[in-house]
Amino acid sequence: MDEKERQNQTQIDAASDDDEDREPPVYDLDVEPDDDGDDAFAPDDTDDEAEARSGAGGDAGAARASRRVSRKEILDRFQEKNEVIARLTRDKNRLEKEAADLAEQARDHKDRWLRTAAEFENYRKRSAREWELLKQQSKSEVILEVLNSLDDFERAFAVVAGAEESEFVQGIRLIYNNLLSGLQKLGVTELEALHQPFDPNVHMAVGQIQTDEAPSGHVAEVLEKGYSLNGVLIRPARVIVAK
Repeated sequence: MDEKERQNQTQIDAASDDDEDREPPVYDLDVEPDDDGDDAFAPDDTDDEAEARSGAGGDAGAARASRRVSRKEILDRFQEKNEVIARLTRDKNRLEKEAADLAEQARDHKDRWLRTAAEFENYRKRSAREWELLKQQSKSEVILEVLNSLDDFERAFAVVAGAEESEFVQGIRLIYNNLLSGLQKLGVTELEALHQPFDPNVHMAVGQIQTDEAPSGHVAEVLEKGYSLNGVLIRPARVIVAK
């Protein structure tokens, strides 16, 4: 019994020595599986089985064995691939950040452009209104001077009223009518005031009079006609109001 145990122990020690002297297995990563379904990646094959495979495969087995790599090479390849993946991930994150920054800049530039366009449009409209107002004021100043001349014509006609008009007076009246027609084409309109209710917005009262010709609070007499230009008052009528 003891002799048999010693023999078994001797065989175990010999097998251990063979395992220590045996080179690490190699792995065939690039060869396709055999036709019988065996995987070329066979880390569990023993040396005898590998030799049997090699002998059975002939030259093909020798070519396969020449392409086998060690475990260290496999780990190196995995590490290299991991480094490439990490680098690509960093590049992807960097590009995404740059794209986000560019998108933010584009939105900021668009917002500035829209504000500038809106400000310019407001400036254009304001300038147009100011220009129209300036033209209106300039036109009003000229028209007021012409209206003063019309007042002088009307005073002259009042002096000769009831008398037979000479050719000279008729010529002056023709000039007056032409001036009045020209002002009407420009948008000048005479304000109705006589016997109208007194309106402080368009009438300027210079006095009151007791009369039966107009109701109380109405215009009894017009001393100076009032005019508007395109619906805008340019000169109020100077009137006397009935008590």
